Amino acid sequence: MTICKTMLVLSSIFWLGACGSDSDSTVTAPEQVLPQGQFSLAISDSPMAGVTHVGMVMGELVMTDAAGDIHRHDLQDMAFNLLDFQGMDSHLMVDSIDLPPGQYHDAYVTTQQGDGNDGCYVEDGQGRHGLHITNGQLPVSDFEVVADQHLAITMEIDLYRGLSNEQGQYLLNHEAMWSVDNSHMGHLLGEVDPQWIADCETTHSDLASAGGQFSHMAYLYPEEVTDINQMADMGTNPPAGFIPPTAVSPMMQDTDGNWHFAMGYLPAGNYRVGYSCLGHVDDPITDEITSGPFVMFKDSGSITIEAGTQGGQQTVHECGNGNGGHHGGMGMGLGG
Repeated sequence: MTICKTMLVLSSIFWLGACGSDSDSTVTAPEQVLPQGQFSLAISDSPMAGVTHVGMVMGELVMTDAAGDIHRHDLQDMAFNLLDFQGMDSHLMVDSIDLPPGQYHDAYVTTQQGDGNDGCYVEDGQGRHGLHITNGQLPVSDFEVVADQHLAITMEIDLYRGLSNEQGQYLLNHEAMWSVDNSHMGHLLGEVDPQWIADCETTHSDLASAGGQFSHMAYLYPEEVTDINQMADMGTNPPAGFIPPTAVSPMMQDTDGNWHFAMGYLPAGNYRVGYSCLGHVDDPITDEITSGPFVMFKDSGSITIEAGTQGGQQTVHECGNGNGGHHGGMGMGLGG
């Protein structure tokens, strides 16, 4: 009997030990949280004369990562007037969405092609017209998302160079668009010598538009341009020896008569500024500088756009003797 009792007790101990061993071996691994970066996208524009409203209707942001996977972010038919966001002002389309770290390419925002009633449109002195954007897309340059960092990009649209009207239908092409990391860009504020304005109008009085009006324009060129004779107009196919502008902006006159201009979201770097009062004869497609009436009136010299420590630094440039510090006031857009 003693032997039997001992064996029974030992068997019970082994059985209980085995149960405890099974329980201890079942361990739930903690859920792995992958690192994410944040991405924001805004849009801004440089306006053009004769257009009072540029209605945009956005569909979605599309982008492809390094593995070839396509990411989409619904913009829910976001609608706004592009002309409300000029110079350093911008409209935030995508606000701090999470994305896996890595390189992204083939990025664009889809738009709803307009027919004058629905979709994108332009209003001018002759009414409301449909707006078609090349491929129905606004391209975004390639970018990299870094874990635990926020990347803010702004898309700039130069309407003077990109918007054209063909038989009552407006077209917006990609050549006049760029996007830039907000931490690597700056803004240009220009003061214009009133004597330049007067001299240009006097010299080219025979080229004034109906009513004797002129379109005073600032032209920004890459640093490869070192002479006024290299400054092309807005035509898409510049003649040999000419270099097209990087950006174009109309000059404004404040209530005190001071002329000024602004160009926002420029990639940091070296540029050169040109001036003409003949913007009204500068067609955005055809060459008007060798076979037309357009003339670049003044070379305003070189300029360096700096981003500053956080991006968005303002650089003031004087055309001629400037105008005494009156370069207009503009709000700031999306920060870096």
